[in-house]
Amino acid sequence: MPQIPKADFPGCALLQAPGSIFGEKAFFCFNGIRHHILNAEQIKHYGLTWPKDIFLVNAAVLESFSVGGWLPARFDHKFDSSEIKSSVTMREWMASSLNGIGLEVGAGASAFPVPVDCKVIYGDRLSFDQLISCLYPGQEIHNLVRPDIVTDFDVFQGIADESLDFIIGCHVIEHVFDPIGTVRFAHRKLRPGGSLLLVVPDAGRTFDRDRPLTSLDHLKADHFNPDPRRDREHYEEFYRLARKTPEPELALKVESEFLSRGDLHAHVWSYDTFRQMIDFVDSTFCNWTKIVSNPTLSNISLDIEFYWKLTK
Repeated sequence: MPQIPKADFPGCALLQAPGSIFGEKAFFCFNGIRHHILNAEQIKHYGLTWPKDIFLVNAAVLESFSVGGWLPARFDHKFDSSEIKSSVTMREWMASSLNGIGLEVGAGASAFPVPVDCKVIYGDRLSFDQLISCLYPGQEIHNLVRPDIVTDFDVFQGIADESLDFIIGCHVIEHVFDPIGTVRFAHRKLRPGGSLLLVVPDAGRTFDRDRPLTSLDHLKADHFNPDPRRDREHYEEFYRLARKTPEPELALKVESEFLSRGDLHAHVWSYDTFRQMIDFVDSTFCNWTKIVSNPTLSNISLDIEFYWKLTK
């Protein structure tokens, strides 16, 4: 990773609370946000030295900071993104040009690694208490992002038009029933020059591998002619082919999840089929000024996602 001259982040600190719920993790704390450190080498990009600059504190001090994403690497203009071999670095690179005020929906316990001087509004369709009640395996409450606003990734309820510099959806758009509508509404909420950053699971690398890829015609139907019967079919396919629900239990499970609008992957894509949707939205509705994307990386066991950044 290229070295960058020492930057000025007044008030930043490296904090650690050994023996607490945070274990041996160290955090870069700045502007009221704590960012856990994946790679000690990366703090030199912020003008700090490991371990000399670490302060030991009690857990209550760390808990007083809001949860943010991990501390991302910083990149200079000479960095060649074609050399990226890691999904971690690819996420950092895709977000590295973001600035200003943005929204991330559905961060859960894995907030996106945006530049630390960005202001991120966190949104979720569930309240914090509801998120606690349905933690995924491996998630811990102290890593869970507290939503600033209850909203969705469908129409971005409560978000004013042209009010955001960026919107992030990491493993979120596959959960919505009208992805075309999501991209259109995101365009509306962004200021000119703002970006929609999408990280999307590659169906062939996930539990969706046995499902048929969602066609563009299907997505158009969901957008132009929404139909609850088609929504129910999403649940049936998901629980039959992805969750492998035994046949005697399948009908009851599908009906229960459909009526409660339970969480699922409504649609599945490869990089190429997702491009078809983006091309359609771009040519028909939005006309993004710049589109940058990257296919799924090469490590079959670790790399399960592809990346799109659409700039208004």
